Amino acid sequence: MSVRSVLKVSLLLLASAAILGVVVAAVGVEKTANAVAEAGVVAFAAVGALTAVSLTFQSLAWMALNRPIGHRVPFRTLLQGVVAGVAGNILTPSTYLGGEPLKVVYVGRRTGLPYHELAGTVVLSKYIELISFILFFGFCTAVATVRFSAVLFDPPYTVAGVSLLVLAGGLLTFGLVMWLSLSRRWRPLTRLLKCLARVRPLRRRLVRLWRWTRQMEDQVSRVFCEEGLVSLAAFGAFVVAHAAILAKPVTFFYLGSRLHLDLGQLCLLFAASQGLLAVQLTPSGAGTLDGGLIGTFALMGLDGADHIAQCMAFLLCLRLWDLAIVGAGALLGARVGAGLLSAKAPAHAADASTEGSDDAAQPPPDPA
Repeated sequence: MSVRSVLKVSLLLLASAAILGVVVAAVGVEKTANAVAEAGVVAFAAVGALTAVSLTFQSLAWMALNRPIGHRVPFRTLLQGVVAGVAGNILTPSTYLGGEPLKVVYVGRRTGLPYHELAGTVVLSKYIELISFILFFGFCTAVATVRFSAVLFDPPYTVAGVSLLVLAGGLLTFGLVMWLSLSRRWRPLTRLLKCLARVRPLRRRLVRLWRWTRQMEDQVSRVFCEEGLVSLAAFGAFVVAHAAILAKPVTFFYLGSRLHLDLGQLCLLFAASQGLLAVQLTPSGAGTLDGGLIGTFALMGLDGADHIAQCMAFLLCLRLWDLAIVGAGALLGARVGAGLLSAKAPAHAADASTEGSDDAAQPPPDPA
């Protein structure tokens, strides 16, 4: 990792710590400390175990999607790549996407496999993960809307209610477009690069990237269309991973303070937290996620000082395990020389079929 990247990450973490400190002070340091002590080690450990379950099943899904293209990557290596990727997602504003290149870089450097092939498995993995997430988010939004309809669409929570519905509708639409793109073997990224290559200064720089992208999209569509059982297995693994995330708050509050959350409350917490993380501006959503979930507690009628302190204890628990993942990701990144925020595929990862090609300097032709 370069010095500049280290400074950037350090500043982001310091800013997040400062924001978190302000939120804790606003809730009450003593009340928050009492809530943390009341929750105890068991509740914190249970959330950690659910985090491990989620990471494990994400890795199993990725392993399944590597098999159809002949990759036999050890599970441990894939798990380490997933941890590095999640660490990148926690640290960068672009949640769910910022750490994905790290998976490719880490596993590529450990195995020597072509980067564009690994990238194809990651892209398909994200597509299938998104389908699972859309189902969970849509279900939770529907349940929460019915359960709290009297509150969500009246001031001061009208914006929150409308935002949830708009986000759910947008995700469902995007999921449908993505499904059509995969099933009909479209090449949207390849076409985008072809359009960019019309700009003369970019043409030579984009030729190789265009070739890798075309190969990657063909690989993604082929596996999705021709390896239905593999895609179904990966989907099932992501369902388990998302179920583990959904179970975190109900497990923490039950074990920590015997606070029972009904299905509507659990669904609202999931929809609100995932919606807030979609616009993550600081590492681990410090500030945004805290204020959003405290507001969600108030919306549910759990607006007493004790309930807010319990919510803050849960947020600190999430941050504890986020910090553990970031630490593990940093160690793994240092192990292979891959900077957490400056991961780049080295030149040796190029597909041999493109090296020395006579038309390497020519602009990309029209896709078939």
